[in-house]
Amino acid sequence: MVNNSFSDVDINKIFTTPENNVEKHFAVINPSRMCQPMGAIQAFLGVSGSMPIIHGSQGCSTYMRFQLCRHYREPVNVASTSMNEGTVVYGGENNLIKALKNVFQEYNPQLVAVTSSCLTETIGDDILGIIKKFKVSNPEFEEKPIIPILTPSYSGSHVEGYDKAVFSLVENLTNCNPLSKLNKTDGEEKNKLNIVTGIISPADVTEIKNILTEIGSEFTIITDTSESLNAPLTGEVSFLPSNGTSIEDIVNCANACGTISISKHADSAGKFLEKKFGVKSISGPLPVGVQNTDTFINSLCDLTGLEVPETIENDRGRLLDAIVDAHAYNYQRRFAIYGDPDIVSGITRFLSEIGMIPTVLCTGIYSNRFKEDIKEISDKTGNSPVVMAGGDLFDFHMELKKTGADILIGNSYGSRIAKEEKIPLFRLGFPVFDRLGAQRISIMGYRAGIYLVDSLTNIILDRYYDESGYENMTR
Repeated sequence: MVNNSFSDVDINKIFTTPENNVEKHFAVINPSRMCQPMGAIQAFLGVSGSMPIIHGSQGCSTYMRFQLCRHYREPVNVASTSMNEGTVVYGGENNLIKALKNVFQEYNPQLVAVTSSCLTETIGDDILGIIKKFKVSNPEFEEKPIIPILTPSYSGSHVEGYDKAVFSLVENLTNCNPLSKLNKTDGEEKNKLNIVTGIISPADVTEIKNILTEIGSEFTIITDTSESLNAPLTGEVSFLPSNGTSIEDIVNCANACGTISISKHADSAGKFLEKKFGVKSISGPLPVGVQNTDTFINSLCDLTGLEVPETIENDRGRLLDAIVDAHAYNYQRRFAIYGDPDIVSGITRFLSEIGMIPTVLCTGIYSNRFKEDIKEISDKTGNSPVVMAGGDLFDFHMELKKTGADILIGNSYGSRIAKEEKIPLFRLGFPVFDRLGAQRISIMGYRAGIYLVDSLTNIILDRYYDESGYENMTR
Protein backbone atom coordinates (compact mmCIF):
# COMPACT_ATOMS: atom_id res chain seq x y z
CA MET A 1 0.00 0.00 0.00
CA VAL A 2 1.46 3.35 -1.02
CA ASN A 3 0.10 6.64 0.25
CA ASN A 4 1.13 9.92 -1.33
CA SER A 5 1.13 11.78 -4.60
CA PHE A 6 3.20 10.41 -7.49
CA SER A 7 4.03 13.90 -8.75
CA ASP A 8 7.75 14.53 -9.22
CA VAL A 9 8.51 10.97 -8.14
CA ASP A 10 10.25 8.30 -10.17
CA ILE A 11 7.55 5.65 -10.38
CA ASN A 12 10.18 2.92 -10.74
CA LYS A 13 11.53 3.69 -7.27
CA ILE A 14 8.22 3.38 -5.47
CA PHE A 15 8.19 -0.38 -5.43
CA THR A 16 11.92 -0.98 -5.15
CA THR A 17 12.63 -4.08 -3.11
CA PRO A 18 14.61 -3.83 0.15
CA GLU A 19 17.59 -5.69 -1.31
CA ASN A 20 18.23 -2.70 -3.59
CA ASN A 21 18.69 -0.63 -0.44
CA VAL A 22 16.98 2.45 -1.90
CA GLU A 23 16.29 5.39 0.38
CA LYS A 24 12.69 6.60 0.27
CA HIS A 25 11.09 9.54 2.01
CA PHE A 26 8.08 10.24 -0.17
CA ALA A 27 5.62 7.51 0.78
CA VAL A 28 4.43 4.99 3.32
CA ILE A 29 5.05 1.48 2.05
CA ASN A 30 3.45 -1.40 3.97
CA PRO A 31 2.32 0.65 7.00
CA SER A 32 2.58 -0.81 10.49
CA ARG A 33 -0.70 0.78 11.55
CA MET A 34 -4.35 0.82 10.50
CA CYS A 35 -6.96 3.54 10.13
CA GLN A 36 -8.85 5.24 12.96
CA PRO A 37 -12.26 3.61 12.32
CA MET A 38 -10.68 0.18 12.80
CA GLY A 39 -9.82 1.04 16.40
CA ALA A 40 -13.15 2.73 17.06
CA ILE A 41 -15.07 -0.32 15.83
CA GLN A 42 -13.08 -2.60 18.15
CA ALA A 43 -13.93 -0.41 21.12
CA PHE A 44 -17.68 -0.62 20.49
CA LEU A 45 -17.60 -4.38 19.91
CA GLY A 46 -17.00 -4.57 23.67
CA VAL A 47 -20.24 -2.76 24.56
CA SER A 48 -23.26 -4.98 25.10
CA GLY A 49 -26.06 -4.39 22.59
CA SER A 50 -24.15 -1.84 20.52
CA MET A 51 -24.07 -1.41 16.75
CA PRO A 52 -21.33 0.57 14.99
CA ILE A 53 -22.12 2.46 11.78
CA ILE A 54 -19.40 3.72 9.47
CA HIS A 55 -20.50 6.90 7.72
CA GLY A 56 -18.71 6.28 4.44
CA SER A 57 -18.57 3.96 1.46
CA GLN A 58 -19.64 0.34 1.59
CA GLY A 59 -16.03 -0.73 1.18
CA CYS A 60 -15.07 0.80 4.54
CA SER A 61 -17.38 -1.46 6.55
CA THR A 62 -16.50 -4.45 4.38
CA TYR A 63 -12.80 -3.95 5.07
CA MET A 64 -13.43 -3.66 8.82
CA ARG A 65 -15.48 -6.85 8.92
CA PHE A 66 -12.90 -8.67 6.80
CA GLN A 67 -9.93 -7.76 9.01
CA LEU A 68 -11.75 -8.35 12.29
CA CYS A 69 -13.28 -11.68 11.26
CA ARG A 70 -10.05 -13.19 10.04
CA HIS A 71 -8.21 -12.15 13.20
CA TYR A 72 -10.82 -13.00 15.87
CA ARG A 73 -12.58 -15.78 13.89
CA GLU A 74 -15.91 -14.41 15.10
CA PRO A 75 -18.82 -12.89 13.14
CA VAL A 76 -18.68 -9.09 13.25
CA ASN A 77 -21.56 -6.83 12.24
CA VAL A 78 -20.70 -3.30 11.07
CA ALA A 79 -23.36 -1.14 9.38
CA SER A 80 -22.63 1.36 6.61
CA THR A 81 -24.25 4.47 5.17
CA SER A 82 -23.11 3.29 1.72
CA MET A 83 -21.97 6.61 0.30
CA ASN A 84 -21.60 6.82 -3.49
CA GLU A 85 -20.62 9.39 -6.12
CA GLY A 86 -23.89 11.28 -5.82
CA THR A 87 -23.82 11.56 -2.04
CA VAL A 88 -20.23 12.76 -2.20
CA VAL A 89 -21.47 15.73 -4.23
CA TYR A 90 -24.68 16.43 -2.30
CA GLY A 91 -23.66 15.25 1.16
CA GLY A 92 -24.46 12.12 3.12
CA GLU A 93 -27.15 13.44 5.46
CA ASN A 94 -29.98 11.38 3.98
CA ASN A 95 -27.84 8.25 3.93
CA LEU A 96 -26.96 8.58 7.62
CA ILE A 97 -30.56 9.25 8.64
CA LYS A 98 -31.75 6.21 6.65
CA ALA A 99 -29.00 4.05 8.10
CA LEU A 100 -29.85 5.05 11.67
CA LYS A 101 -33.53 4.33 11.13
CA ASN A 102 -32.84 0.96 9.48
CA VAL A 103 -30.46 -0.11 12.23
CA PHE A 104 -32.91 0.76 15.02
CA GLN A 105 -35.84 -0.90 13.27
CA GLU A 106 -34.00 -4.07 12.22
CA TYR A 107 -31.68 -4.71 15.18
CA ASN A 108 -33.05 -2.62 18.08
CA PRO A 109 -29.59 -1.92 19.53
CA GLN A 110 -29.13 -0.42 22.98
CA LEU A 111 -26.56 2.01 21.58
CA VAL A 112 -25.38 3.11 18.14
CA ALA A 113 -21.90 4.44 17.42
CA VAL A 114 -21.42 6.54 14.29
CA THR A 115 -17.83 6.78 13.10
CA SER A 116 -16.80 9.08 10.29
CA SER A 117 -14.42 8.10 7.49
CA CYS A 118 -11.98 9.84 5.18
CA LEU A 119 -14.78 10.37 2.65
CA THR A 120 -17.26 12.08 4.98
CA GLU A 121 -14.54 14.05 6.75
CA THR A 122 -13.29 15.37 3.41
CA ILE A 123 -16.72 16.59 2.28
CA GLY A 124 -17.40 18.01 5.76
CA ASP A 125 -20.57 16.18 6.85
CA ASP A 126 -21.81 17.44 10.24
CA ILE A 127 -22.41 14.10 11.94
CA LEU A 128 -23.50 15.60 15.25
CA GLY A 129 -25.99 17.90 13.53
CA ILE A 130 -27.38 15.03 11.45
CA ILE A 131 -27.87 12.91 14.59
CA LYS A 132 -29.80 15.76 16.24
CA LYS A 133 -31.97 16.10 13.15
CA PHE A 134 -32.63 12.35 13.16
CA LYS A 135 -33.80 12.42 16.77
CA VAL A 136 -36.13 15.36 16.11
CA SER A 137 -37.75 13.58 13.17
CA ASN A 138 -37.80 10.18 14.93
CA PRO A 139 -38.87 10.86 18.52
CA GLU A 140 -39.41 7.14 19.18
CA PHE A 141 -35.62 6.79 19.30
CA GLU A 142 -35.01 9.89 21.39
CA GLU A 143 -33.83 7.93 24.43
CA LYS A 144 -31.46 5.69 22.49
CA PRO A 145 -27.81 6.80 22.84
CA ILE A 146 -26.13 7.64 19.53
CA ILE A 147 -22.41 8.28 19.98
CA PRO A 148 -20.58 10.30 17.27
CA ILE A 149 -16.84 9.74 16.76
CA LEU A 150 -14.78 11.74 14.30
CA THR A 151 -12.24 9.29 12.87
CA PRO A 152 -10.80 10.44 9.53
CA SER A 153 -8.94 7.53 7.95
CA TYR A 154 -6.29 9.76 6.40
CA SER A 155 -4.81 10.79 9.75
CA GLY A 156 -3.88 9.05 12.96
CA SER A 157 -4.19 5.31 13.40
CA HIS A 158 -6.37 2.61 14.92
CA VAL A 159 -4.82 3.43 18.31
CA GLU A 160 -6.12 7.01 18.18
CA GLY A 161 -9.44 5.75 16.85
CA TYR A 162 -9.87 3.45 19.83
CA ASP A 163 -8.99 6.24 22.25
CA LYS A 164 -11.47 8.63 20.61
CA ALA A 165 -14.22 6.03 20.72
CA VAL A 166 -13.81 5.25 24.42
CA PHE A 167 -13.58 8.97 25.24
CA SER A 168 -16.77 9.76 23.29
CA LEU A 169 -18.54 6.82 24.89
CA VAL A 170 -17.67 7.89 28.44
CA GLU A 171 -18.19 11.61 27.78
CA ASN A 172 -21.63 11.18 26.22
CA LEU A 173 -23.01 8.64 28.67
CA THR A 174 -21.76 10.26 31.88
CA ASN A 175 -22.54 13.85 30.88
CA CYS A 176 -26.06 13.09 29.67
CA ASN A 177 -27.21 10.88 32.54
CA PRO A 178 -28.27 12.21 35.96
CA LEU A 179 -27.02 9.04 37.67
CA SER A 180 -23.40 10.00 37.09
CA LYS A 181 -21.76 11.12 40.34
CA LEU A 182 -25.17 11.78 41.91
CA ASN A 183 -25.96 8.35 43.31
CA LYS A 184 -22.74 7.88 45.25
CA THR A 185 -23.07 7.53 49.01
CA ASP A 186 -20.37 7.35 51.66
CA GLY A 187 -18.37 4.18 51.24
CA GLU A 188 -20.18 3.08 48.08
CA GLU A 189 -17.97 1.59 45.37
CA LYS A 190 -14.79 2.60 47.19
CA ASN A 191 -13.07 -0.47 45.74
CA LYS A 192 -14.54 -0.26 42.24
CA LEU A 193 -12.14 0.51 39.41
CA ASN A 194 -12.49 1.47 35.78
CA ILE A 195 -10.09 -0.35 33.47
CA VAL A 196 -9.57 1.00 29.95
CA THR A 197 -7.93 -1.86 28.13
CA GLY A 198 -6.79 -0.41 24.82
CA ILE A 199 -6.62 -2.76 21.84
CA ILE A 200 -5.65 -6.04 23.46
CA SER A 201 -6.73 -9.63 22.85
CA PRO A 202 -9.91 -11.02 24.44
CA ALA A 203 -7.72 -13.48 26.35
CA ASP A 204 -5.78 -10.58 27.89
CA VAL A 205 -9.03 -8.89 28.90
CA THR A 206 -10.00 -12.14 30.62
CA GLU A 207 -6.65 -12.28 32.42
CA ILE A 208 -7.01 -8.69 33.63
CA LYS A 209 -10.48 -9.56 34.96
CA ASN A 210 -9.08 -12.63 36.71
CA ILE A 211 -6.40 -10.54 38.42
CA LEU A 212 -8.98 -8.00 39.60
CA THR A 213 -11.21 -10.79 40.91
CA GLU A 214 -8.33 -12.42 42.80
CA ILE A 215 -7.41 -9.11 44.42
CA GLY A 216 -11.06 -8.64 45.37
CA SER A 217 -11.83 -5.42 43.52
CA GLU A 218 -15.07 -4.60 41.77
CA PHE A 219 -14.48 -3.25 38.29
CA THR A 220 -15.86 -1.94 35.04
CA ILE A 221 -13.94 -2.90 31.90
CA ILE A 222 -14.20 -0.17 29.25
CA THR A 223 -14.71 -1.94 26.91
CA ASP A 224 -14.99 -5.70 27.51
CA THR A 225 -14.32 -7.83 24.43
CA SER A 226 -13.50 -11.02 26.37
CA GLU A 227 -16.81 -12.65 25.38
CA SER A 228 -17.96 -10.79 22.27
CA LEU A 229 -14.73 -11.50 20.37
CA ASN A 230 -14.05 -14.92 21.89
CA ALA A 231 -17.53 -16.37 22.19
CA PRO A 232 -18.54 -19.98 22.86
CA LEU A 233 -20.33 -21.90 20.13
CA THR A 234 -23.95 -22.17 21.29
CA GLY A 235 -25.85 -22.46 18.01
CA GLU A 236 -27.54 -19.11 18.57
CA VAL A 237 -27.10 -16.22 16.16
CA SER A 238 -26.75 -12.67 17.47
CA PHE A 239 -26.21 -9.60 15.31
CA LEU A 240 -25.21 -7.50 18.32
CA PRO A 241 -22.64 -8.14 21.06
CA SER A 242 -24.65 -10.07 23.65
CA ASN A 243 -21.90 -9.70 26.22
CA GLY A 244 -19.64 -6.83 27.14
CA THR A 245 -19.78 -3.68 29.19
CA SER A 246 -23.32 -2.52 29.85
CA ILE A 247 -24.47 1.04 29.26
CA GLU A 248 -25.40 1.27 32.94
CA ASP A 249 -21.85 0.39 34.00
CA ILE A 250 -20.41 3.07 31.73
CA VAL A 251 -22.90 5.64 33.05
CA ASN A 252 -21.83 4.75 36.58
CA CYS A 253 -18.06 4.76 35.90
CA ALA A 254 -17.95 8.31 37.27
CA ASN A 255 -18.48 6.76 40.74
CA ALA A 256 -15.36 4.58 40.71
CA CYS A 257 -12.39 5.14 42.99
CA GLY A 258 -10.02 5.33 40.04
CA THR A 259 -9.34 4.59 36.39
CA ILE A 260 -6.36 2.61 35.13
CA SER A 261 -5.72 2.96 31.42
CA ILE A 262 -3.60 -0.07 30.55
CA SER A 263 -2.50 1.65 27.35
CA LYS A 264 -0.76 5.00 27.70
CA HIS A 265 -2.21 5.84 24.29
CA ALA A 266 -5.82 5.22 25.32
CA ASP A 267 -6.13 7.34 28.45
CA SER A 268 -8.33 10.23 27.27
CA ALA A 269 -11.42 8.77 28.96
CA GLY A 270 -9.54 8.39 32.24
CA LYS A 271 -8.32 11.97 32.09
CA PHE A 272 -11.86 13.15 31.35
CA LEU A 273 -13.25 11.29 34.39
CA GLU A 274 -10.51 12.75 36.58
CA LYS A 275 -11.12 16.32 35.41
CA LYS A 276 -14.92 16.13 35.36
CA PHE A 277 -15.69 13.88 38.32
CA GLY A 278 -12.48 13.68 40.37
CA VAL A 279 -11.87 9.98 39.59
CA LYS A 280 -8.12 9.43 39.88
CA SER A 281 -6.49 8.42 36.58
CA ILE A 282 -3.39 6.30 36.04
CA SER A 283 -1.93 5.71 32.55
CA GLY A 284 -0.11 2.46 31.80
CA PRO A 285 2.21 0.78 31.46
CA LEU A 286 0.98 -2.35 29.69
CA PRO A 287 1.29 -5.13 32.32
CA VAL A 288 3.73 -7.31 30.39
CA GLY A 289 6.59 -8.99 32.21
CA VAL A 290 7.74 -8.58 35.79
CA GLN A 291 8.30 -4.83 36.25
CA ASN A 292 5.25 -3.62 34.32
CA THR A 293 2.96 -6.15 35.97
CA ASP A 294 4.35 -5.16 39.37
CA THR A 295 3.44 -1.55 38.55
CA PHE A 296 -0.07 -2.55 37.49
CA ILE A 297 -0.70 -4.67 40.60
CA ASN A 298 0.64 -1.93 42.88
CA SER A 299 -1.60 0.65 41.21
CA LEU A 300 -4.63 -1.62 41.74
CA CYS A 301 -3.82 -2.04 45.41
CA ASP A 302 -3.00 1.64 45.98
CA LEU A 303 -6.32 2.77 44.50
CA THR A 304 -8.48 0.18 46.25
CA GLY A 305 -6.58 -0.28 49.52
CA LEU A 306 -6.59 -4.05 48.99
CA GLU A 307 -3.71 -6.46 49.57
CA VAL A 308 -1.94 -8.64 47.01
CA PRO A 309 -3.18 -12.22 47.52
CA GLU A 310 -0.83 -15.16 47.88
CA THR A 311 -2.04 -16.67 44.59
CA ILE A 312 -0.72 -13.68 42.65
CA GLU A 313 2.54 -13.69 44.61
CA ASN A 314 2.95 -17.35 43.65
CA ASP A 315 2.28 -16.56 39.98
CA ARG A 316 5.03 -13.95 40.13
CA GLY A 317 7.41 -16.52 41.61
CA ARG A 318 6.57 -18.99 38.84
CA LEU A 319 7.32 -16.35 36.22
CA LEU A 320 10.71 -15.70 37.82
CA ASP A 321 11.35 -19.45 37.82
CA ALA A 322 10.45 -19.64 34.12
CA ILE A 323 12.88 -16.81 33.38
CA VAL A 324 15.66 -18.66 35.20
CA ASP A 325 14.84 -21.90 33.34
CA ALA A 326 15.03 -20.14 29.96
CA HIS A 327 18.04 -17.98 30.69
CA ALA A 328 20.64 -20.25 29.10
CA TYR A 329 18.78 -20.25 25.79
CA ASN A 330 17.56 -16.68 25.31
CA TYR A 331 20.33 -14.67 27.00
CA GLN A 332 21.90 -12.20 24.54
CA ARG A 333 19.57 -13.32 21.76
CA ARG A 334 18.62 -10.36 19.56
CA PHE A 335 15.04 -9.47 18.72
CA ALA A 336 13.29 -6.95 16.48
CA ILE A 337 9.68 -5.92 17.04
CA TYR A 338 6.98 -3.83 15.37
CA GLY A 339 3.37 -3.01 16.26
CA ASP A 340 1.31 -0.79 18.54
CA PRO A 341 3.46 1.46 20.76
CA ASP A 342 2.40 0.02 24.11
CA ILE A 343 2.96 -3.55 22.98
CA VAL A 344 6.36 -2.73 21.50
CA SER A 345 7.57 -0.91 24.62
CA GLY A 346 6.04 -3.51 26.99
CA ILE A 347 7.59 -6.48 25.20
CA THR A 348 10.90 -4.65 24.85
CA ARG A 349 11.08 -3.97 28.57
CA PHE A 350 10.25 -7.57 29.44
CA LEU A 351 12.67 -9.18 27.01
CA SER A 352 15.37 -6.76 28.12
CA GLU A 353 14.65 -7.90 31.70
CA ILE A 354 15.39 -11.49 30.75
CA GLY A 355 18.64 -10.65 28.97
CA MET A 356 17.63 -10.39 25.33
CA ILE A 357 18.85 -7.51 23.16
CA PRO A 358 16.55 -5.27 21.06
CA THR A 359 17.92 -4.29 17.65
CA VAL A 360 15.05 -2.53 15.80
CA LEU A 361 11.83 -1.23 17.39
CA CYS A 362 9.11 0.11 15.12
CA THR A 363 5.65 1.55 15.63
CA GLY A 364 3.60 3.23 12.93
CA ILE A 365 2.51 5.97 15.32
CA TYR A 366 4.31 9.22 16.04
CA SER A 367 4.49 9.08 19.83
CA ASN A 368 6.69 10.95 22.27
CA ARG A 369 5.49 8.65 25.06
CA PHE A 370 6.78 5.66 23.12
CA LYS A 371 10.17 7.29 22.56
CA GLU A 372 10.41 8.24 26.25
CA ASP A 373 9.61 4.66 27.32
CA ILE A 374 12.25 3.21 25.02
CA LYS A 375 14.83 5.76 26.19
CA GLU A 376 14.17 4.81 29.80
CA ILE A 377 14.57 1.11 28.96
CA SER A 378 17.75 1.76 26.96
CA ASP A 379 19.29 3.90 29.70
CA LYS A 380 18.64 1.16 32.23
CA THR A 381 19.91 -1.76 30.14
CA GLY A 382 22.64 -0.06 28.14
CA ASN A 383 21.16 -1.27 24.84
CA SER A 384 20.96 1.04 21.82
CA PRO A 385 18.26 -0.21 19.44
CA VAL A 386 17.13 1.60 16.31
CA VAL A 387 13.85 3.29 17.31
CA MET A 388 11.30 4.10 14.61
CA ALA A 389 8.24 6.04 15.85
CA GLY A 390 6.07 6.62 12.79
CA GLY A 391 7.95 4.16 10.59
CA ASP A 392 6.60 1.65 8.13
CA LEU A 393 7.55 -1.97 7.52
CA PHE A 394 9.67 -1.06 4.50
CA ASP A 395 11.92 1.14 6.64
CA PHE A 396 11.82 -1.45 9.41
CA HIS A 397 13.02 -4.13 6.99
CA MET A 398 15.83 -1.91 5.74
CA GLU A 399 17.10 -1.37 9.28
CA LEU A 400 16.72 -5.05 10.14
CA LYS A 401 18.99 -5.91 7.22
CA LYS A 402 21.68 -3.71 8.76
CA THR A 403 21.37 -4.75 12.40
CA GLY A 404 20.11 -8.33 12.16
CA ALA A 405 18.06 -10.24 14.73
CA ASP A 406 17.54 -13.81 15.92
CA ILE A 407 13.77 -13.50 16.18
CA LEU A 408 11.11 -11.17 14.79
CA ILE A 409 8.01 -10.19 16.80
CA GLY A 410 4.87 -8.69 15.29
CA ASN A 411 1.67 -9.34 13.37
CA SER A 412 1.18 -11.40 10.22
CA TYR A 413 2.36 -8.61 7.93
CA GLY A 414 5.94 -9.36 8.90
CA SER A 415 5.90 -12.94 7.60
CA ARG A 416 7.56 -11.99 4.30
CA ILE A 417 10.28 -10.10 6.14
CA ALA A 418 10.93 -13.10 8.38
CA LYS A 419 11.04 -15.43 5.42
CA GLU A 420 13.49 -13.24 3.49
CA GLU A 421 15.76 -12.75 6.49
CA LYS A 422 15.49 -16.44 7.43
CA ILE A 423 14.50 -15.77 11.02
CA PRO A 424 11.45 -17.02 12.96
CA LEU A 425 8.39 -14.78 13.46
CA PHE A 426 6.59 -14.78 16.80
CA ARG A 427 3.12 -13.61 15.86
CA LEU A 428 1.70 -11.01 18.19
CA GLY A 429 -0.61 -7.99 17.95
CA PHE A 430 -3.27 -7.15 15.36
CA PRO A 431 -3.91 -8.61 12.87
CA VAL A 432 -2.82 -12.22 12.99
CA PHE A 433 -4.60 -13.95 10.12
CA ASP A 434 -2.24 -16.71 8.97
CA ARG A 435 -2.46 -18.68 12.21
CA LEU A 436 -5.40 -19.80 14.36
CA GLY A 437 -5.98 -18.67 17.93
CA ALA A 438 -5.11 -14.97 17.83
CA GLN A 439 -8.05 -14.21 20.12
CA ARG A 440 -6.56 -16.61 22.68
CA ILE A 441 -3.03 -15.18 22.76
CA SER A 442 -2.36 -13.72 26.20
CA ILE A 443 0.76 -11.79 27.20
CA MET A 444 -0.40 -9.74 30.21
CA GLY A 445 0.11 -10.55 33.84
CA TYR A 446 2.44 -13.03 35.50
CA ARG A 447 0.70 -16.18 34.22
CA ALA A 448 0.74 -14.97 30.63
CA GLY A 449 4.36 -13.91 31.09
CA ILE A 450 5.21 -17.57 31.65
CA TYR A 451 3.53 -18.44 28.35
CA LEU A 452 5.47 -15.66 26.64
CA VAL A 453 8.84 -16.81 27.99
CA ASP A 454 8.15 -20.45 27.13
CA SER A 455 6.85 -19.68 23.63
CA LEU A 456 9.70 -17.37 22.66
CA THR A 457 12.34 -19.69 24.09
CA ASN A 458 10.85 -22.71 22.33
CA ILE A 459 10.93 -20.84 19.00
CA ILE A 460 14.60 -20.06 19.62
CA LEU A 461 15.26 -23.69 20.51
CA ASP A 462 13.41 -24.92 17.46
CA ARG A 463 15.31 -22.63 15.12
CA TYR A 464 18.79 -22.64 16.61
CA TYR A 465 19.12 -25.59 19.00
CA ASP A 466 17.67 -28.40 16.85
CA GLU A 467 19.42 -27.14 13.75
CA SER A 468 22.87 -26.36 15.12
CA GLY A 469 23.21 -28.34 18.30
CA TYR A 470 23.69 -27.20 21.86
CA GLU A 471 27.33 -26.23 21.36
CA ASN A 472 26.23 -23.45 18.99
CA MET A 473 23.53 -22.21 21.36
CA THR A 474 25.93 -20.95 24.03
CA ARG A 475 27.66 -17.62 23.56
